[in-house]
Amino acid sequence: MAEEPAVTDRRPDPLFVHSLQRALMVLEAFDSTARNLSLSDLSRKTGLNKSAVQRFLFTWEALGYLEKDTDTKRYSLSPKVMSLSYHYLKDKRLVEIATPVLLEMRKRTGCASYLGILYEQDVMYLIRLPQRFILLESTLAGRRVPAFCGGRALLSCLPQNSARSLIEQSIRTQLTPFTITDSEANMRAVRQAAELGYAVSRQEQLIGEVSVSAPVLSSGGTLLAAVYISADNNEWDDSRIAAELAPVVLKAASDIGRQF
Repeated sequence: MAEEPAVTDRRPDPLFVHSLQRALMVLEAFDSTARNLSLSDLSRKTGLNKSAVQRFLFTWEALGYLEKDTDTKRYSLSPKVMSLSYHYLKDKRLVEIATPVLLEMRKRTGCASYLGILYEQDVMYLIRLPQRFILLESTLAGRRVPAFCGGRALLSCLPQNSARSLIEQSIRTQLTPFTITDSEANMRAVRQAAELGYAVSRQEQLIGEVSVSAPVLSSGGTLLAAVYISADNNEWDDSRIAAELAPVVLKAASDIGRQF
């Protein structure tokens, strides 16, 4: 029997290291739904055979990226994985510039403030400044949300065919009863965001939340990120958002982009 099953690969370049891809599959199997995994769990989740998974687990543990519970024999991520994200964020000029702007935005509005980038088919938050600590997830950088419902300010700056392609290729999961999953309805929302300069999303990711976002463009017009304000849906109707939150989020996006 083969030592490792074939892994579907879109990178035929001879420089591509397939064994490294398999090793990272094991590391990336640890997510919010699977924080502690056994050898069998990882074999099943990655599709790799147990012999290969065992060697990868031993190596990741030896390098300090995984921890093994001696009683349960289950593995989890170690604090060492945080060092990679720390160095990424520390050296990211966008984060350095945006942080004081977002702090001021939160101070002015009393609402949570975020910075997100378009990554694959998701929005990945690089900065998250919560207004009140209700959920752990609302405080953590690195969280990803689907761009089709959480990244319309970003999508509004793409060519329409690119935005449509990303939406249609996304797994449009109904996160709440209010999540817009229809591709045409999403495109209408993207076009509206392009016209207004900002996007509004009501309760599409979290019940009770309304999100207002605007794209951050460099002085040369390059799309860099989007800034977000997260507020109580019951307290903010469209007219109040247009009068009070939209100008703040637009100014914040402009202030950040102007420094590039």
